[in-house]
Amino acid sequence: MRPRELTVQGFRSYRGGTTFDFRGRRLVGVVGPIGAGKSTILDAVVFALYGKTPSFERDTRSLIHQLEDGCHVELLFEVDGEIWRAQRALRRRGQSQHRLERLAKDADDAEVLETVLQERPVRQRVERLLGMTFDAFCRSVLLAQNRFAEFLKATPTDRNAVLKGVFGYERFDAALAAAKDRVRGVELELEALAQEGSRLDEARSRLDEARAEAETTSARHASLDATRERLDVLTQARDIALREATEAEGRTAQLHATAAALPPAERLEQVADDAAAADDAVRLAQEEMTAADDARKVAGAELEAISERVGGHAAFQAFAALVEKLDHEARAVEQAAAATQTAAQEAKAARAAQERLARAATTKRAALDAATTALEAAEAVRAEAESALHVTQHAEMAHELRRELIAGEPCPVCDRVVERVPRAGAAPKVAAADRALAKARGAEGAARDAKERAAAGAATALEQAAAGAERVEALAIQLAAREDAARQAEAALATTKSELVDRLGDGDPRALLDERQHELELAEAAVRASSAEADAARTALETCRARADEAGRGLATLANELATAWGLLGQARPVGTAATDVRSSYVELGETLMERLAEAAEAGDRAAAGAHAATEAVAAELAAFDLPPDVDVARVVADAAAAAAASAERVRSIEETLAAGADLEARLVVATGARDVARRLAADLQPSRFLAYLLEEERAALADLGSVHLEELTDGAYRFSDDDAFHVLDMNAGAADRTADSLSGGETFLASLALALALAEMVTRGGGRLDSFLLDEGFGSLDAEHLDRAMDGIGRLVAGDVDRLVVVVSHVEQMRQLMEDLIVLDKDVRTGETRVLSGAGPA
Repeated sequence: MRPRELTVQGFRSYRGGTTFDFRGRRLVGVVGPIGAGKSTILDAVVFALYGKTPSFERDTRSLIHQLEDGCHVELLFEVDGEIWRAQRALRRRGQSQHRLERLAKDADDAEVLETVLQERPVRQRVERLLGMTFDAFCRSVLLAQNRFAEFLKATPTDRNAVLKGVFGYERFDAALAAAKDRVRGVELELEALAQEGSRLDEARSRLDEARAEAETTSARHASLDATRERLDVLTQARDIALREATEAEGRTAQLHATAAALPPAERLEQVADDAAAADDAVRLAQEEMTAADDARKVAGAELEAISERVGGHAAFQAFAALVEKLDHEARAVEQAAAATQTAAQEAKAARAAQERLARAATTKRAALDAATTALEAAEAVRAEAESALHVTQHAEMAHELRRELIAGEPCPVCDRVVERVPRAGAAPKVAAADRALAKARGAEGAARDAKERAAAGAATALEQAAAGAERVEALAIQLAAREDAARQAEAALATTKSELVDRLGDGDPRALLDERQHELELAEAAVRASSAEADAARTALETCRARADEAGRGLATLANELATAWGLLGQARPVGTAATDVRSSYVELGETLMERLAEAAEAGDRAAAGAHAATEAVAAELAAFDLPPDVDVARVVADAAAAAAASAERVRSIEETLAAGADLEARLVVATGARDVARRLAADLQPSRFLAYLLEEERAALADLGSVHLEELTDGAYRFSDDDAFHVLDMNAGAADRTADSLSGGETFLASLALALALAEMVTRGGGRLDSFLLDEGFGSLDAEHLDRAMDGIGRLVAGDVDRLVVVVSHVEQMRQLMEDLIVLDKDVRTGETRVLSGAGPA
C-alpha cells in the first residue's frame, strides 16, 4: 500500500480542508512544534483505511474538531498497481459514512470500477487488500507515537499475524480453507453415491413387479381397443336419442313458459275498457275547455271596453296621484296662510321691541356723557392735589435742610459757603397733602369705573338696538316671502282642481275615482274567473289525455307481449295497438300454443324410447369390462392406453437406472481416494505445521538481518538474540539479554528502526507489498551521532528501485537540516488550529 493523496477536514486540529499530495515523494519529514498536528497526518491515513486510530479505537467521534459537527477524511492509495480511494465521515449526531472505491486511474474524472459501502465491508475489503489487520498494520507499517516497541513486545502469535500479512502468507489460509471445502465436497459426493446404491437395490426389487403390471395393462388396452368401434356407434346413437329427448323437453318447457307469460284475459279486457273510457273523457274535456275559452274571451272584451272608457290602471294611478296632490296643495295653502299670519305678528312685535331698544340706547348715551364729565372733574382735582403735594414736599426738604446749615460752612447740597441761615417758618403739612391726593385719586378711580360701566351699557344698548332693527328688516322680508308662497299655493290648488274636473267631472274627486276603480275591478275579476275556469278545463283535458295515453301504453304493452310470444313460436307477426287487434291476436296465439304443445310431447316420447334402447345395448357391452353404463368410452380407452404406456415407461426407467449404476463401485473408489488426498492436504496446511515452519524461518531471518542493521545503527553495541524472541543483546555488557521492557526510549526506537529496515529488505527481496512506512517521533531521545545514523538507516528504506514512501514525524529541530522534503506545520495559538506553512504538495 502506497499513499498518493490525503485530504482532511474537521479532523482533530485540521478544521479547514487540507490536502497532502504524496505523489512522486519517497522520504518526507513532517516537522513543527508540539501540538501542531504532525501525528494527526498519520492518524488520518490509518483512520481512512481502518476507521480508527491507535489512540481512538472506540470513541472515534473524539477525532472531530471541537468547533465542528463532523469530520471527513479521504485517502487515495495504490495496491498492486490498482488505484483505490477510501472515504470516511463522522458526525456528532447521526450515522457515519464509509466508502471504498476502485478507480480506473489516478485522475479526478476516473471511472469507478468497484464500490464498497458501510463500515464492516469496507474494513474487511481493506484487510484483504493490504493483507493485514489493523493491529498488524500498526506493528509493521505504522510505528506510532509511544508504540515503537509493540512488535518487540508482541507475542509470537501477534508477530506471526504481522509477518503473514507482510509476506502474503495469508494465501495459505485460503489454501487451507479450499482443502477443507474439498474434503466436505468429496464427503457429500460419497454420501450421494451411498444413496445411489440404495436406490439401485430398490430398483432391482421393483423390476419384476413392474413388468407384470405392464403385461396386464397392455392386454386390457388391446381388448378395449378391439370393441371401441362398436361401442362408438352404440354410444353415438344413445347420445343422439338423449339429445333429442332433451330438446323435446326443452321445447315443451319453452311453450309452457310462453303460455304462462301471456297476459290473463281479464287484464286484456280491463285495459281495453280503460282505453275506451279514457277516449270518452278526453272528448268531453275538450268540449268544456272550448266553452271556457269562449267565456274568457267575452270577459276580456268587456274589460278592454271599460278600460277604454274609464282608463286603465295607469290612468287610475294618475288620478290617484292628482287627488293626493290636491290634498297636499290644500294643506300647503292652509300652512302658508298660518305662516303668513305668524310672520305678521312677529314683525309687529319686533318693531315694538326695536323702538324700546332705541329709547334705551338714548338713555345709556346720556348716562355716558354725564360719567365722562364727572371723570374730567375728578382728574382736575387729582392734578391739583399732586401739585400741592409736590410743593409741600419741597417745603419740607427746605425745612429739614435749614437745620443742617451752619453759617460760614459749605452747603451739604451744593458745597457753597452758607452766608447766613434763613429764618425758620411753620412746618409744612405733607401728611395732609398726601391724604388729599389719595382722596382725589379714589374719586378719579370711581369716576373712571362709572364711565366704563356707562360706556359698556351704551355699547350694549346700541348693539341691541341695531340687532332689533336687523330683526325688523328680516321679519319684513320673511313676511313678504310667506305672502308670495301663500299666493303660489292657492294658484297650484286651483290648477289641480281644474285638472281633476276636466278628467273626472264635477263632484267629489275621491268618490268619482272610487266609483270608476270599482267598475274596473269588477271587470278584471270577471276576466280572472273566466281564465281560472279555462285553466281548470285545460288541466282536466291534460289529465284525461294522460289517462288515455296510459291506457294506450297498456294496449301497446299487451301488443308487444303478444308479438314477443309469436316470436318465441318462430313467427315474426306484428300486433296492432287497437283493442280489436289485441283481442284477435290473443285468441289465435292460444290456439297455436296448444297445437305446438301436442307436437312436442309426441316427439319427446319417441326420443325417450330410442335413448332407452341404445342405453341398454351400451350397458351390455360395457358390463364385460366391469364399467358403468354412463362411462365415457373414449376416455376409458385413452386411460387404458396411458396406463399401458406408463407401465412400460416404469420398466424402461428401472432398466436404465440399473444400467447407469453399473459403474458405481468404480466411482466409489475414485471418490474415496480424492477424500483421503484432501484430508492429508488439510492436515499439512494447518497453522501448526507447514505455515508454522515458514513463519519460524522468517522470524529467524528477520532477527539475523535486524541484528545487522542494529549493529550498524549502534556501532556494534546491540544486536538481537539468535532465537525468535527478539530480545536485545547488550554487547557492551557481555552480551546481556535484555527484553524490550528494559530498553530506553532511544534504544527502543533504534531497535524498532532496525527491524523496520530488515523487514523492508526482506519484503523487497521476496516481492512483497510493504510499500510504506509511517514513523512517529522517537528521535528526541537520540544524540546527534545516533540521529545521523538513524537518518541513514531511514534513507535505506527508500533506496533502490522500490517505489516506497517513508513519512517521518518529529519535532526535533535537526530534522529540518537532515531532510530535504519537508511538510512544515505550525499551530495557531489563538484558535489551536493547524496551519500548513509548506510542503503540502510534492517537493
